[in-house]
Amino acid sequence: MSYDLMVFEKGRIPADKSDFQNWYLHKMECREAKDISGVSEKLQHFFHSVRKIFPPMNGAFAPDDKALSENPSMEKYLCEYDIREDMIYLAFGYSVAGYAYDMIRRAAYFAGLGFFNPSSDDSRLVLFDSRCPMLLEGEWFRPVEITHFDQIREKLNNMTVKNRSYLYVTDPIGNYIQIGGYGKHLTAADRYFTVEKRTYSNLNDYVHARAELPDTGNADKTGEVMIAGNHVKVKESQILPKDTAEQLFLDFFRNEETVDSVAWVDFDI
Repeated sequence: MSYDLMVFEKGRIPADKSDFQNWYLHKMECREAKDISGVSEKLQHFFHSVRKIFPPMNGAFAPDDKALSENPSMEKYLCEYDIREDMIYLAFGYSVAGYAYDMIRRAAYFAGLGFFNPSSDDSRLVLFDSRCPMLLEGEWFRPVEITHFDQIREKLNNMTVKNRSYLYVTDPIGNYIQIGGYGKHLTAADRYFTVEKRTYSNLNDYVHARAELPDTGNADKTGEVMIAGNHVKVKESQILPKDTAEQLFLDFFRNEETVDSVAWVDFDI
């Protein structure tokens, strides 16, 4: 048994879900393997971006015995690529299933391809024509898929200094925004928070940054927020009013930048 994923040319598949299932089953019955040089630029781009992470089990780009013996950990990342005219089917070992899911889904997005997970009971097509559904997670509730910002706003309004101190929202390719708070030295009514986000620019590279208000002359002054019972020290300029924090979440949800009073400052995680 293997953990299987698939990417495909979005313009060449049936739009209807039942028609897609028939198309997919027909593809699996056919043997039409192709060399990577004979498929579209998008499929080639995808293949060459992921083969360095998940080396092919065979073919021109497969590692030889010497490479495998010098790097034994490589073996668990080996992948079987079934390359077709309009799709690539990938088979992984289950030991890397979660990692493969995240990487292949993101690689499909950056290559302009669709994504399908036949190993899932859900078997949902992902065309990346919308940033929704997003995944909303927090300290006091189970993860839930969301399609409306009101679902986020409701949870933000229910945050407390204890037991409800953080939540985060993740989009389909792994970008996220996270909030924690309140500020310890401020009253609960003030509802002060710190906000950070991660944004991918390609398959592997991302910026991890924290929101910061303009310098007020106390650049070195630190504050503190309580997150999951822990005292987290941050710059005072990185402790934000609730309205500002909520707008940052709305901007993330809409994929825009509207808060001129906040800068995103990179930090090393």
